[in-house]
Amino acid sequence: MITPTFKVDQDNDSVTICINTPYVRAQDVDLHVSGSEFRFFLRPYFLRLHFPGNLVEDDDSRATYDPSSGQFTVKISKETKGEHFPDLDLLTKLLARKGEASTDKPKKPLIEVIGETSSEEHPPRDPDIQDAIDFNWELPQDMPSQQEILTSSSASYGFNNQYSGYFQHVHETANEINDITEPEKSTIDSRRHERIEIEDLKFDEDHYAMDFISEMDIQHLLKYKTIWHKELRRIQKNNTKESGPLIQEVGTPMDGLDMSALSITDPKESLVKFTAKDDAMMRNLPKKEYLLSNEKSTYLGLVDLIFAYSYNHRMFEGENSVESVWCIGKVSPTLSCLEQFSTLKDVVIACFRRVLAYPLYRNFTLCEKVLQDVYILFRLGKRALLKALLEMKDFFDHHDVYYVYSKIWLDDYCTWIQHASDHVLRTLAHELHHFTVNKSDIGWDLEDIETIARQMQQEQGEEEE
Repeated sequence: MITPTFKVDQDNDSVTICINTPYVRAQDVDLHVSGSEFRFFLRPYFLRLHFPGNLVEDDDSRATYDPSSGQFTVKISKETKGEHFPDLDLLTKLLARKGEASTDKPKKPLIEVIGETSSEEHPPRDPDIQDAIDFNWELPQDMPSQQEILTSSSASYGFNNQYSGYFQHVHETANEINDITEPEKSTIDSRRHERIEIEDLKFDEDHYAMDFISEMDIQHLLKYKTIWHKELRRIQKNNTKESGPLIQEVGTPMDGLDMSALSITDPKESLVKFTAKDDAMMRNLPKKEYLLSNEKSTYLGLVDLIFAYSYNHRMFEGENSVESVWCIGKVSPTLSCLEQFSTLKDVVIACFRRVLAYPLYRNFTLCEKVLQDVYILFRLGKRALLKALLEMKDFFDHHDVYYVYSKIWLDDYCTWIQHASDHVLRTLAHELHHFTVNKSDIGWDLEDIETIARQMQQEQGEEEE
C-alpha cells in the first residue's frame, strides 16, 4: 500500500486532514476513527495516524473530495474541546504505530517512549522532566563494555549500537570520510584511540598558524548571521515585545516560551519551515523501536552532528557545495570514527580538534562561533534540530558512497528526535551556552603556536618597513 501525502491542521474543536489521492474513485473510501487513531483506506492508498489526544465522530465531522485536485479533506472533532494537539507537523511521529494486540504473540511498540517505566516500585512522574534532572553532562558514564578488539566481523556501531557489517569493504569504496582502519574489528575504545592518534598526525602547525594570523580573512564568516540566529531573534521579539540580547540564559523571560507548542510552520512567518521535500522525507523515515542502551550518549551524539552541520553551514554561509557531504562527515567524529561519548566536554573537544585538523578553515575563534550556532539550534528545539538533520540526510542520501551514514545514523536520528525530550534539549542548550573550551584542552600547544606566529608576523612587518 502507498502512504499518501497529507497535511494536518487544527483549531480549538477539531483537526483537519488533507490527503492527496489523485486518480481514484472516491466512493470506495473507508474512514475509521477510534480514540486517538485515524485510518484512511482507498486503494492503493492507506494512511494511519495516531494523534496526541482522542477524536470523536459527531455531527460536526465531515469528509469532502475535490476531483479536480484529487484531494480528500477530512474534519474530525476533538473529544475534548479546546485541547491543543502538539507536534502535528512531525509527520513521522503521527505515523508511528503503537503497540497492538496479536493472536500469536504480543508485540512491542514500534516507538518506545524513552525514560518511561512500568515498574510498580516507582511512583508516577513526568519522564521528560526527570530525564532532564537525571542527566549530568559533565560526569563520565560507562559505555557498553567491549574489553578487547574483536577478531570477527561483529563490531557494533551506529545509532544505539545496532548496526554492523556496513564497512566490510570500506577500503574498496573510496570512503574518504572514514578514519578507522578496520571498522568491523573495532571497539568503542579502539576507535577513540585511533581517532586521537590520526588527529595528532593530521594537525598541521603551519596551517593553524597561518589561519591564526590571517583571521581577518575570515571575518565575513565570523560575522555571518545564520538563519537560526535570525529565527531565534524573531521569536524573542515576538515574546518579549522588545529587543533583547540574542544569547539569553535559562531563567530569563525567554524561558516563558512554550517550546513544545512552537512550530516551524507557525503563523508568525517563521524563517525556517518544513518544505514539501521535508514532509516527504519524514513520511519515508523508519518506524521502528528504540530501546536506547545509552540515552545520554545519544543526546551527545546529536551535539556532534549538529556541530558538523553548523560548521558547514557557516563556512559556506548557508549555501551548500559539492564539498558539504565530505565536510560534515569529516568534522563529525560520530560519522568519521563511529565515536560515542559520555561527557559534553569530550564531544565538544573532539569537534574542535577535527575542525582544527581537517577542513579548509582551521581557526579556534571560528570553532567558538560554531559552538554558539549549536547552542542556538538546541535553544530552538526539536523542530530546528529535525530540519538540520533532514538537510544532512538529504546530502548523504544522494552520494554514491556516503549514503551508508544515513542508514546507520541519520535515518534513526531523524526519527528519534521527533520523540526526544524537550526538557533534556533545553538543559543541554543551557550547558552549551555556558560551556567554555580552553586552548590547553585541545592538546596541541595552540597558545605557543599563536605566540610564535605573532612574533613571526611582527618580524616580517619590521623587515618590510
